Amino acid sequence: MNKTLSRFTYITFIILFLVIAPLLIFYALGYRYNWTNRNIEKNGALYVKSYPRNADIFIDNKKIKQKTPTQFVEISSGKYDVAVQKDQYVTWTKKLEIRSGETTFAEDIVLFLAERKKTELSGGGSKWIINKQKSQYGFLDTENNLTITDIEQEKTFVVFKFDKQYQLIDWSPDNQEILLQLNNIYYLFNLNQKNIKPLKINNVDKIIWDNNDQGLIWYQKNNKIFRHYISLANGVDEALDMETIFSDFDLAGDYILALTQDNKNYQFQKIRKNSLEIIDSISNINQGQIKAWQADEELSIFSLGASFYVKKKDNNPVVIPHTIADIHDDRILYTNGYETSLYNFKEEWSTLIDRSTKIVTDILWHPNGSYFLSESNDQTVITEIDGRDQRNTIAILENPLKKLYLFNKKGDKLFILNNEENFYLTIQ
Repeated sequence: MNKTLSRFTYITFIILFLVIAPLLIFYALGYRYNWTNRNIEKNGALYVKSYPRNADIFIDNKKIKQKTPTQFVEISSGKYDVAVQKDQYVTWTKKLEIRSGETTFAEDIVLFLAERKKTELSGGGSKWIINKQKSQYGFLDTENNLTITDIEQEKTFVVFKFDKQYQLIDWSPDNQEILLQLNNIYYLFNLNQKNIKPLKINNVDKIIWDNNDQGLIWYQKNNKIFRHYISLANGVDEALDMETIFSDFDLAGDYILALTQDNKNYQFQKIRKNSLEIIDSISNINQGQIKAWQADEELSIFSLGASFYVKKKDNNPVVIPHTIADIHDDRILYTNGYETSLYNFKEEWSTLIDRSTKIVTDILWHPNGSYFLSESNDQTVITEIDGRDQRNTIAILENPLKKLYLFNKKGDKLFILNNEENFYLTIQ
C-alpha cells in the first residue's frame, strides 16, 4: 500500500469514526429518526400496570410479548391505541400519547369481570345502618329480624328478632352495641348478650355515638348539646358549658362541627371536644342539616343542605353545590344530579368527570380511588377517573332498586341491599 492510499484510508476511518460514533451514542441514548414527524428525537416509554396482573397488552392492535406490569422503552412519540386484555375480564382501552424523552403511565388499570357472580346472603330490608369502620351493616326486615352482614368475612347473621318496631339509630365504635329508638325513647342493644337496656334519654333533636369512645353518646335537645356517659352508673348527662344556641351538629375525629344561631343569623363553628374551644367559624351561613366528613386542626369538610363546604383555617370556605358526594383521600366526588365532578381540596383544583341525561341518584368511590360507582334511574355503572381519551365504563346492574352499596376493602366485591334481597357481586 503506497503512502497516499494509506493516508486516504486513515483519514476515511477517522471520518467514519467521527460520523458513526456520535450516531451510536445517540442511538444508545434512545434517539431515533421519527418518520412521522420527520426529525430526530429521543424516544419515549410506556409503563402499564393492571389488576389483576399478567394481562395481555396490545399496541395499535399488535399483541406485545410482555404482560402486565411492564415497561416499554424506545417508542417513537405519537398517539397509540393501547388495550389491556385478560380472559373473562372486560377489556380496557385508551388512546395514549407518548412524548419524546418522557414515560407515559397507565398504572391504575382495573379489569372487571365480564360475568359477575351473584352471591345471595339473605332477604332484604329498608331500615339499615353502617358501622363506623364501614365493615358491617345491619338492617331490619319486615318481621323485625335484625340481620348483620360482615363484608370482610362475606357472611350474614340473623342476630335477634325484636318484638317491637325499633329504629336503628347508630352503632358503637367497638361494634358491640346498637342504639335503638322507640316512641322517642332510646335503648342500647348488646349484640353479644342480646339484651335491651333503656337510656334516660328521650325527645331529643339528634343523637350520635362518639367516634372513638363507646362509653359516650352525644345528643342535642332544646338547642343545647349534651354528653351522656354510658360508662358511668345509670348514665350521666352533662350539658356543654357554652353560651351557644345549637341548631344542629355532627362529629368528626376530635371535633364537633356545629351549626349555631345568633339572633336570626346562622354560623358554622368547629369546636374541640375536650376543651370546647372554638377554633374556626363561618359567619352568615345558610340553615340546613349538617353532616361532618373530615376535620383536623387546619381543615373542616362538611355538607349543609345542598352545599358542600371545604374550610381551611384562616381562609374563606370553598362552597360546592351538590346533591350527593363521597370523599377519597384528598378528593371529593360530587354530583348535582346531571354533572359529576371531582375536587381536590389539597391542591385546590376541580374537573368535570361526566355529564348525564339521566339523574344520578348515588355515587361511591371504589377503594382504589381510580374508579367510582354511580347509579341512575335504571343502571349502575363503574367508571374510571382517568380522563385521557375516553373513560372506561362497566355496567354492573340493570334496574338496581338499591338501598345500600358498599365495597369491601379490596374492592373486588360490591355488597348491595334493597327491600327484596341482600347480596354481593364479585366484580374483579
